[in-house]
Amino acid sequence: MNAGKKAGNHAKSATPAGTGPNGPTTKDDTEELQQEIERTREHLGDTVQQLAAKADMKAMARDKATELSERVKGKTGQVRVQAVTRTAGVRSQLAGKTMAARHRAQSVSEGPMAQVREKVAAVGTPAWEATPEQVREVVAKGVTGARQRRVPLVLALGLLVIGLVIIMRRRGRWSTAR
Repeated sequence: MNAGKKAGNHAKSATPAGTGPNGPTTKDDTEELQQEIERTREHLGDTVQQLAAKADMKAMARDKATELSERVKGKTGQVRVQAVTRTAGVRSQLAGKTMAARHRAQSVSEGPMAQVREKVAAVGTPAWEATPEQVREVVAKGVTGARQRRVPLVLALGLLVIGLVIIMRRRGRWSTAR
């Protein structure tokens, strides 16, 4: 039986070129087979490359780290934009509320302030007019100087008050057990 198989195999391989087991082969069949072989080779090459890429764990880890890094950067950018937007909204609201409170305070204080101004003018004008011209000039210069040197004057006044408190404590007028 083996001899028959060998003879059969030998018979198949002994077929002349251009013929096949089912009859003569054409040029189209040969080209088709060659194209099939090329496609198979390309497919096999792609498969080998994919398997090699899967086996390259360092590259996979690096790709995954890059992907995660990009995702985090994207989220960070989104959060930053949201924070800026919300901050701008809060600033806007705060500015609006501050402005409204300021207007309310001004409108509430206008009446009393006008009354105070009237009373000061009623009392101050006769006193100012009764003051001699030389005193008026000295007072005007003093006021101008005080406006120009507010900080040093406030510091000097503060030191004066602290000095008075220390002197009065030493003399016993103010006790520490108040």
